[in-house]
Amino acid sequence: MKNSSKLIDITMVAVLRPELIRQTLTSINTNIIKGEKERYRLIINIDPIGEKIKPMKIVKEASQFFDNITYNIAKSPSFPKAVKWVWKQVEADYVFHIEDDWLINRKIDVDNMINILDKYPKLSSLRLYKYKTPKRKKFSTFKCHWIYNEDGFYLAKDWKKIFGLNPILIKKKFIEQALPRMVDHVNPEKQFRDTQQYMVPIIKNWQYAIYTNPGDSPLVSDIGRKWINQTKFHKPKTGTFLTWERN
Repeated sequence: MKNSSKLIDITMVAVLRPELIRQTLTSINTNIIKGEKERYRLIINIDPIGEKIKPMKIVKEASQFFDNITYNIAKSPSFPKAVKWVWKQVEADYVFHIEDDWLINRKIDVDNMINILDKYPKLSSLRLYKYKTPKRKKFSTFKCHWIYNEDGFYLAKDWKKIFGLNPILIKKKFIEQALPRMVDHVNPEKQFRDTQQYMVPIIKNWQYAIYTNPGDSPLVSDIGRKWINQTKFHKPKTGTFLTWERN
């Protein structure tokens, strides 16, 4: 099967904020799908928290962009359970994971990303970088040292604290290995750290990368901050986000 015909599942965790998800889905439609709707299925979990609307309004928003939708309206909000639910529905070999408050800033060649994941068997995923990339082939962040690969990505030198849920293309095989070990009481991003011993046997066997080139501008933007400032919700200050809390 050629990459141009390979199916992709888009997994999304969302809350009740229709304007935000409309912006996110518009950017996905413009910069990822690009007229190839038949290749994509949206898998969305909707947590019943946020604005005073019925959850089905979010489903109706999504149906304007996707013909193929699998959705769940959760009984109670939980970030870990939401991620687990959408991942359990995955069928495609490639999974684009995104939350409902991110913009894709410019067009992405998904087939090129698939080519990279196919070429490097140990590479678990390609995360879309949210910062401006330095104009050099090696740079460091507070979490990691990054080394440029001429195929168009930076490989993380370490595996211990790298995997995250910013917009990211993931191999189904990685998700299948991680799911049985995931728990409901820890932030899902925090679960993919070397401090969580139950996940170490999985994450240490994979490599992690960001999809960007030297000098590139940010590929994605977080648009959730404005919503937080305009509403009565906030993230807990503990650093272990499980769901939104009211002020």
